[in-house]
Amino acid sequence: MFCSGCGQAMQAFEQVCPKCGRPVPPMPLARPAAYSRVQRHVQTVAILWIVWAAWSMIGWLIAFPFVAGVFGGWGVWGHGHHDFYAFGPGFPFPHMLWLPWFITLLVCGRAFLAAITGIGLLRRAPWARTLAIVTSFLTIIKPLTGTVLAIYTLWVLLPAPSSQEYEQIAVS
Repeated sequence: MFCSGCGQAMQAFEQVCPKCGRPVPPMPLARPAAYSRVQRHVQTVAILWIVWAAWSMIGWLIAFPFVAGVFGGWGVWGHGHHDFYAFGPGFPFPHMLWLPWFITLLVCGRAFLAAITGIGLLRRAPWARTLAIVTSFLTIIKPLTGTVLAIYTLWVLLPAPSSQEYEQIAVS
């Protein structure tokens, strides 16, 4: 440490310069590192992705019987033949009996992707930021909850400084 007035070498405990008598200004205390935007929001984003995955699956489990009824025909009640076939099985969509199962596959895939995204972000995996951005772009067209979650995720993780911030907190 040196005197700011005369340049004399000083000891760390000295309060004044022994040569010129100038008082030594107090040393600034080290401030704790401020949390970055990514550090503040990544856990919230991760939990929201997991919750959104569960929300999507619950919503589809509620909607599936109705969709299957419309596309699979409301005419089959139970296991026997009844006279409930008004116009045949599958009415009004007799050639689309595969559609409820295809939608189920898409919803399950999207929920799985969202859950993996949330778990990866919670564990601070290096690949999770990229997966979260991709998942956000795939989910942004899902009205209301998906759109809001996607925009929030992109706001936290997409800017260039966020890449460096996430790399600092990522666990290899």
